[in-house]
Amino acid sequence: MSNDIIKILLMESLVEILPNRLFWISDHYPPRNKPKSSYICIDNELRYEPFHEDFGPLNLGMTYKFCYQLNKLLSDPKYISFSIYHYCSTNPAKKANAAYLICAFQILMLKRTSAEAWSRFSHISFTSFRDASYGPCYFECSIIDCLQGLEKSISLHWFNISTFDLRSYETKEKIENGDCNWIIPNKILAFSSPSDNSISNDGYYVLTVKDYCQLFKYENVRTVIRLNNKTYDEKQFTENNIKHYDLYFPDGTCPSSEIIDKFISIVDSENSAIAVHCKAGLGRTGTLIGCYAIKKYGFSAREFIAWCRICRPGSILGPQQQFLVEYEKNLWGRGNEQVQYSAWDRFKAIYGDRGQAQRLIKAKRSFWTPTDENDRENRFIQRTPLVRSRSIYTNI
Repeated sequence: MSNDIIKILLMESLVEILPNRLFWISDHYPPRNKPKSSYICIDNELRYEPFHEDFGPLNLGMTYKFCYQLNKLLSDPKYISFSIYHYCSTNPAKKANAAYLICAFQILMLKRTSAEAWSRFSHISFTSFRDASYGPCYFECSIIDCLQGLEKSISLHWFNISTFDLRSYETKEKIENGDCNWIIPNKILAFSSPSDNSISNDGYYVLTVKDYCQLFKYENVRTVIRLNNKTYDEKQFTENNIKHYDLYFPDGTCPSSEIIDKFISIVDSENSAIAVHCKAGLGRTGTLIGCYAIKKYGFSAREFIAWCRICRPGSILGPQQQFLVEYEKNLWGRGNEQVQYSAWDRFKAIYGDRGQAQRLIKAKRSFWTPTDENDRENRFIQRTPLVRSRSIYTNI
């Protein structure tokens, strides 16, 4: 090991991922040029789109991009003798997302367990991820929660980096293309509420039931479960041979045992895929899918909350987070976590959070979308002065 590397390893913020080959570093300033070294930085290339004060984790598409292209860089004969440094700033949000990505790389590409991947970072302080609701957050979603959720999904064959369809994921997640994500692949799809009209009251283009019928035919979805107030005529689904169920509960609240049991019964009775929505397809939708995943697949609440947000950012808000932890504990009698609600969260759990769904939809509509394929590629080109840096996203 060179003297330069030994000196850097003494820094708290540097982690050796592969001996003499791959390193992760967080610092106030970009590292300067060193012989036989190459630096990559994704701080401004892979950007989380916040609903409010949330900042991650980065979604499944970005996880795939980072892992795929970093692996490609490490395999490039031109860089086979180089030390690769994944650099990020000390900004808490950038630092947490960068650490999540390099740990996901270890799990997906180096076949390490989540515990092995995280052990290299356990001495470094990180800010936990939070939910997308307004106001203070009283529930922390840690990086290790995200890694364990990812690891669990891999073990269940929900995610395979070799077969993942990036283009399909990025297309369907856009609000103008359906705003939908598979949470349990080929079984449960989360999406936002359709409308009877193609133009919303505030002038935005929205997908109608007819639009979703065409999409669901391609995705083999034969059942829709609505959790919010009626915003469309469900006959349009049933006339297209798509079953429709209503399991309404107020925005921002937690489902009753009766609703959970009905939801699980419906999912278990169907042979084809099911699409679930509330108004924004985030809070109530993610919570009920979480109950199913905890009961049927053995997820812990924290693993599922993290996995759901990696698939569909913004999912599961406010008291719904603590609710899933309590649900897991009551169902399986496991876990010693003391669940704490703020007075505001206790109020929301019962009476809801009026306007929450509309705020989430408004935020999602503000997310920036590249106008064409060239713009999509160019937005990943980033070079930092004084650094021999390399964009790893120009040929995705």
